[in-house]
Amino acid sequence: MSGNGVWNRVFEWGWLPLFLLVVSVALLTRPLMPVDETRYLGVAWEMWQSGSWIVPLLNGEPYSHKPPLLFWLIHVGWALFGVNEITPRLVGPAFALGSLLLIRAVARRLFPARPIIAGLAPWILAGTIYWLGFATMTMFDQLVVFFVLLGIFGLLELGQGRRRGWLWLFLGTALGVLAKGPFALIYLVPLTVAAPWWAGMRPSWRWFVQAGAVGFLGSCVALGWALWAAQLGGPAYAEAILWGQMAGRAVDAFDHAQPIYYYLWVLPLLFLPWTLLLPGLLRRAWKEWAAGQSVWPDPRFGRLMLAWVLVPFGLLSLASGKLPHYLLPMIPALSLATAALLAGPVESPQALRSRAAAVFWFAMGVVLIVLPWSTGHGLIDMLPGWVSAVGVALLLGGAWLWLARRGPRQVVAVALATGVGMVLLHLALLPLRPAFDFKSFATRVGELQHDGHPIAFVGKYRDEYNFYGRLRQPIVELGSEVAVTGFCAGSPDGIVVRRLRGAVPIEALVSTPFRSKHDVALPCSALAPAKQAP
Repeated sequence: MSGNGVWNRVFEWGWLPLFLLVVSVALLTRPLMPVDETRYLGVAWEMWQSGSWIVPLLNGEPYSHKPPLLFWLIHVGWALFGVNEITPRLVGPAFALGSLLLIRAVARRLFPARPIIAGLAPWILAGTIYWLGFATMTMFDQLVVFFVLLGIFGLLELGQGRRRGWLWLFLGTALGVLAKGPFALIYLVPLTVAAPWWAGMRPSWRWFVQAGAVGFLGSCVALGWALWAAQLGGPAYAEAILWGQMAGRAVDAFDHAQPIYYYLWVLPLLFLPWTLLLPGLLRRAWKEWAAGQSVWPDPRFGRLMLAWVLVPFGLLSLASGKLPHYLLPMIPALSLATAALLAGPVESPQALRSRAAAVFWFAMGVVLIVLPWSTGHGLIDMLPGWVSAVGVALLLGGAWLWLARRGPRQVVAVALATGVGMVLLHLALLPLRPAFDFKSFATRVGELQHDGHPIAFVGKYRDEYNFYGRLRQPIVELGSEVAVTGFCAGSPDGIVVRRLRGAVPIEALVSTPFRSKHDVALPCSALAPAKQAP
């Protein structure tokens, strides 16, 4: 095979082994991360062992924060292979892989005459640090990214006269809402309404009626679940899932409230390292626009970006509750835009200034070299000296990136640096695993519960132990020392779990580090009044 043939094969599919390598290393080196991943596996376990297939449960109570699609997908894996940790952790990566395939399919339909854009797009997406990190997590957001892309793919199919596009749009809407509630509609509704101006179909009342009907029917799938769950879960749960969650987050967030400008500085961070490489491309695009030239290979692409990025960005900025991963469905849009800017309006791929990305990895390398020798923080003190060697490896990666050739090979080089850098960071942080791994502790708590000891937790319990411990009864939440005394008076053989700073009490039956604290399980018999203060 010629050198160009090898390069073409690498360019077309090389992102796949890179993605699989990062996912494999992440799943092998880090545990289920508290509190999100442990909570979602805990909810899935409670549904599984109690037979509550419609109403998600958290510590025995209806869990109103999320719809059930992720939990159902976890249940499918357990039905096929038994209750285990592996199949739930493959759900997020599987949808992320689907998004990589879909972004290439979307690029091919948007730019059929410019195949280089379809080649560049998955490399850029797989080479985005934040997106790649979320691809390894058991969370809802990669599901939403996939279903938004599926809806876009369906709209493009319709624009090319393929009626099967209605099916993809319906599935994207129905399953997107079932994955994360009306949040998915923040992206899909503007894309669908604006489709006649970017996807190629003719604007007409018939189109809007048909698209509205498909969107309504898709939303009714999730609404059907919500109404059924509301009937089973009781009035408080019904109010929460039908109104409280969405209205509360939008108007007066009970958590994660941020100022209106929050996303203006967050979005550039989420698109690292490519954000560092965009100024030159944007300057060129500005000059072309000022000269009256076309910025994109297809002028309609700018309208797609308005519907995919600008409108959702404005709506999410107006909402009270904000989290960085709410912007995750925008990352494929930015990846496509970067690929299109690189390709240019004519067949003359632009060069990236990859040295900015090299400086980024230089900085990360220096941090890792210095970090193990710093003191004063519990987690940092856990890092051994060999972590500095990983920092040296990142420096060498930055040097290689500094010398990378221009053109499409430069994009591959930046994406490879991101993937290898993520692998090295996972290895460097491996010594911190005990500070986040609840498995042994939760297993022991589960054994104590199975032996008949009532379990209580001082503070807010978020299902940290339910999956690993295979708990079958809720844990009692205690909000004060008076509550601890009352619990132990009523259950003298009970176990009280506390999250403490400092030394572990000698009376502890079992303990585990958690971040800079310890979770300890203390028997009520050891909790004399003098020993009850944390």
